[in-house]
Amino acid sequence: MELTTDMDFFDVLVRYETQLWNHLDDRLQTAGAVSLATLSALRVVRRRTGGCRVQEIRTDLGITVGAASKLVDRLERDGLAVRSAHPQDRRSSLIALTPAGDAAHDTGVALLDSALTDHLAGERSAAATTVVLQRLMSRLGATSPEVPR
Repeated sequence: MELTTDMDFFDVLVRYETQLWNHLDDRLQTAGAVSLATLSALRVVRRRTGGCRVQEIRTDLGITVGAASKLVDRLERDGLAVRSAHPQDRRSSLIALTPAGDAAHDTGVALLDSALTDHLAGERSAAATTVVLQRLMSRLGATSPEVPR
């Protein structure tokens, strides 16, 4: 398929993101790991150790506060995270991973790293592509979490 317009780029990009998400989620599920949505939330909590609230999950994942809150409810229900009172803000709570959450995070990340390495074999480096996508996101005024080095 020859790309002829910027809209063609947009269409392919959106379809690719959706298909990649489904492919990776299937790989996780087949291996008996947590879903990709759950793993994404676990990654936010891990990155923000000691200071993760529902608001940080909302911001980092680009979802609504209600969706982030329900996601944290599921993490708690599944024994992957716990909430504790925020020391300075009574209206807020801090979210931390449990040992099971840490294990699910590590297993999921290892599986995804392997799946992405297989998928991206021979293509432009993931790091270079990430930099380009972050630059494009910043033009939208969107923020993305810091990419760990």
